[in-house]
Amino acid sequence: MSFIIRSYLYCKRQRFKTFILFLILTLIAAFMLTGIAVRDAANKGTANVRTSIGGKLELNLDTEGHMGSGEQTEWGTTYCYNGDFITQDIVDAISKVDGVVYYNTEETGGYYGAGVNFKYLPAEYGLSYTPYGESSSYTVTLSSEKCKDFQSGKYKLVSGRHITPNDKYACLISKELADYNKLSVGDKVKMYSLDSDSQASFEIVGIFDGTEGSQGNALTVDQIPANCGYLDCASVYDIFKDIDDEGYSQLTIYVKDPVNIQNIYNKISALPELKGKTLKLSIDTDEIDAVSTPLTSLQKLVNTTIIIIAIVSVIILTILLSIWIRGRKKEIGVLLSIGKSKYNIIMQIFTETLFVAVISFAASVPLSFYLSNNLTIFFIAKVTAKTPDLNIHIDTAYMLPLYLIGILLIAVSVIASSWTIVRLHPKDILTKIS
Repeated sequence: MSFIIRSYLYCKRQRFKTFILFLILTLIAAFMLTGIAVRDAANKGTANVRTSIGGKLELNLDTEGHMGSGEQTEWGTTYCYNGDFITQDIVDAISKVDGVVYYNTEETGGYYGAGVNFKYLPAEYGLSYTPYGESSSYTVTLSSEKCKDFQSGKYKLVSGRHITPNDKYACLISKELADYNKLSVGDKVKMYSLDSDSQASFEIVGIFDGTEGSQGNALTVDQIPANCGYLDCASVYDIFKDIDDEGYSQLTIYVKDPVNIQNIYNKISALPELKGKTLKLSIDTDEIDAVSTPLTSLQKLVNTTIIIIAIVSVIILTILLSIWIRGRKKEIGVLLSIGKSKYNIIMQIFTETLFVAVISFAASVPLSFYLSNNLTIFFIAKVTAKTPDLNIHIDTAYMLPLYLIGILLIAVSVIASSWTIVRLHPKDILTKIS
């Protein structure tokens, strides 16, 4: 009689033990299958985050050693940057580098304008250093959607659209300022710039919120976030074309896949347009790190949990099988005495457990659906509340690694539990029984 038939007959005869083993293996498989599913979801989530956020490079002016000798004025010593700026030729060259998907500039305080046909929310000091009162600051940008306060979620567009690189004389204002002046998308606001001693009219293309409750005890109007807006680059450069037409002072370069960001950094650094320029290029991964770090921690936590489950499973199975094997000393002794090899006996015990495991692993799938949601909440709570939503599902592709891991665990447990018996001679076993 082969060990396979003996295994089947033993499982059929020992139904209670078989049922206990079935429950234990089903629970182990469910936890293991859930762990595999969560780890796979975390891996896919990390890849999706990289694709959706991408990587960023920052090109800035290198002010170190390029600020001139200083000039004395009535306000003290002033320094003026005397190095290179980011010209359109440089921008065009960067945009053609393979892997670069977008670029933007964001110059906070790039324009100061006093309201000609509208009023700012009042500050504590009502300064009037222009014919139209006090000026507030505006961020000059190619794309307001890519600006840090919109990217972080601090500001959110509630009406209209964002400023794009094709805009000229377009602006974004806060909802607070729009409500204060009864302005809406499509209206035009006129501003006076003391720096250029000129007026300019801007069309409101979008209105954003997120400035509410941040007025505080502001001393000047530009200290009130609701008074600060966004303008397009083209209009500001047109206003100052007779004064300053040097180029951008900052450029953010967007890369599709941050994994390849170092390679793109090297390509941009080697551009002839940047050779000898007083500009510095750096890699900015703060945004993606903030999102992907929790996912990486989640992956490590799940991997550790799977290892712990595997170790605990081996221990439980080994203890359980050892207890049962001790009760089978006579059976093992007889099998050894009639010429059955130790390998044959170990294979019988392994096959008995494997018979139950095949059914248990399949039965663990419904339980895994329930565990996946609850364990995911547990894992995320242990890592951070900022982990992005994970799309966790039990895929049939997970069954193969589950069975492979399960077979390995069963093999280790069977060898460990049966070794104390099969290492003895048949005479020794029968003597102990008697």
